[in-house]
Amino acid sequence: MKKAQRFPDNKELAEVRERLSRGPAARPLPESADSVERLKHNLCAEFVKYKNRKGITQKQLAKKLGIDEALVSKIVNYAYDEFTVDRLVKYLSALYPKIEISLLVA
Repeated sequence: MKKAQRFPDNKELAEVRERLSRGPAARPLPESADSVERLKHNLCAEFVKYKNRKGITQKQLAKKLGIDEALVSKIVNYAYDEFTVDRLVKYLSALYPKIEISLLVA
């Protein structure tokens, strides 16, 4: 006879959500990523850092950015292939109006 699985209670779910929100990227950068993919991944990471540092929800972040919450979800879940670099920079500049991005050529 198979043992019934217990669904986590609200406290356990909250703890798991908290750990996940601080964890690594929802979509890790593949080793074969090109420079544009790396840049977009790093830009998405800045949104996640901002969200976590400020302790705000995706909905609140969407409001700050003036975009749909579904787009914010894609950004914080590193669906960077759906965005251009300039679009991500435009959104990021809503959070950091004096943003400066530099290029390091290795």
